[in-house]
Order: sequence, then structure tokens, then C-alpha cells
Amino acid sequence: MTVTLPAFPIHGGCACGAIRYEVSGAPIGVFACCCTDCQKLTGAAFSLAMPLLRERFALTRGEPATWARTAESGRVIPQRFCEDCGTRLFTEPPRGPQTVTLRPGTLDDTGWLVPAAAFWTSSAQGWTGFPEGTLLYEREPDDFMPVVQRWREMLA
Repeated sequence: MTVTLPAFPIHGGCACGAIRYEVSGAPIGVFACCCTDCQKLTGAAFSLAMPLLRERFALTRGEPATWARTAESGRVIPQRFCEDCGTRLFTEPPRGPQTVTLRPGTLDDTGWLVPAAAFWTSSAQGWTGFPEGTLLYEREPDDFMPVVQRWREMLA
């Protein structure tokens, strides 16, 4: 599957419009997470994640609230969300302070999003499917570089 990136900058925000942001450059990748935590957090079969260099992400309106979620691994992952409407916008990975992980469903234009990989397929809903060529991981990968490489291969 081929992905055509949009012209940057791109914009997005929460459901009520209180928080808006701008992305000034290409993401590091896009992946889906099928873990049961993500299923609960989204009310869906998985969540999409789009890691970005922090320097490519800027809030342009509002200030999100923070909820510190403790993952199954014991890591504390700050979740940034709109206090007014509850939309989860991005996370701040503790192992990657130079990045943010955007929830790309909050972008104004989501038509170009295709995951390069899917994590935690061991807890995926039975009906969930991903495009041919998607890297599938039963759990979270120890090495993220194959996901980055696959994403780069997908770019038109």
C-alpha cells in the first residue's frame, strides 16, 4: 500500500474545538494498537498512533489536561486530552522525550492515514483486519525501527 503525505503544515484538534494543533512535518510512522487498554480508551477495536518529532508539533489554541495512565508494563504514560469534550489528543512517551505520539483521528484530514504496523494483535478483535504488508506484532515490538522502515517504504 502506498501513502501520499499531505502538504504540511496540517491541522487538527479536539471534538469541541477548544484545542487546536499544527503538524509542520512528516510523521515518524503510523501504527495501530489493539491492546485492551487502547480498546477501552477509544471505545473501538484499536487506536491509531502517529509518532512525531516534538519540534514538528505545536498547540495553536488551548491547553490540554493531563492524565497519567499506568500501562500494563508499569510505565506511566502522560495522556493529553481536552478537559471540555474528553478527546484524547496525544501522549508523551516516557522513553522518547523528543517525540509526541499524536492520535491522528483528531486530524482535520484523515484520508491519507494507513498503519505501517499493528501492535498487540494477540488481543485484537477477531474481525479486525489490516492491509496487506502491514507489520503485525502479537505484543509491542522491542525494536521500533522495522516500523519506521516499513512506513518509509510506504511513502509515495
